[in-house]
Amino acid sequence: MTKQNEGFSQRRWVGVLLIVIGVLFLMDTLDILHIGSFLADWWSVILIVVGFMKLKGRDKTGGAVLFILGIVFLSATLNIINWGSIFRFWPLILIAIGVSMFLKAKGRTLWSIGRSEATSEDFIRASAIFGGADRDVTSQNFKGGDIMALFGGVDLDLRRVKISPEGCNLSLTALFGGVEVIVPPDWRISVSGTPIFGAIENKTSGTGDEKNGTKVFCQCTVAFGGVEIRN
Repeated sequence: MTKQNEGFSQRRWVGVLLIVIGVLFLMDTLDILHIGSFLADWWSVILIVVGFMKLKGRDKTGGAVLFILGIVFLSATLNIINWGSIFRFWPLILIAIGVSMFLKAKGRTLWSIGRSEATSEDFIRASAIFGGADRDVTSQNFKGGDIMALFGGVDLDLRRVKISPEGCNLSLTALFGGVEVIVPPDWRISVSGTPIFGAIENKTSGTGDEKNGTKVFCQCTVAFGGVEIRN
């Protein structure tokens, strides 16, 4: 399997996962299938907790978005606020995004839900919320970034950057979505984080030696999604 196909497999996996989760939630809201009151009512607590954690870090905007979305979804599922029949069909958003990500992995598109952008910033922030984002980074003093995919996907290309002497730290968050990071072959990746109904995959070759190789620390937060780091 080529490296390009490996990346496609990650996007396909996340797309299929979103489709399955969306179908299950839709069947639950329409009373066709009961997936359990605990999961159906309290899944949005994941968004609230992750949002609160990010509010204490650098990515306060992303944290605020996650926190507010979590509160809104939790209030709706607990009938604190009532959106009527419209709220019952919100899982269709998950299904549509999943189909779009799956088709993009195969070289086709359902519609354009993302944006591609080149940047030379030393610390980047990229978020894909109900959509997608591609970042091609060219910084020669790269310090890291905060990347978040919420019901969508982010592709981060770091093959043309040079790491800052201060080091590099990446915060990667994938909630009901996927994050793919492409790095140079001499980078040695240190990954931490525990996925919840998802996956964290480090597919880098790590050809740099212990003394001279560039080491990058990746803190991953994953729930119902995936993070893939590769060369």
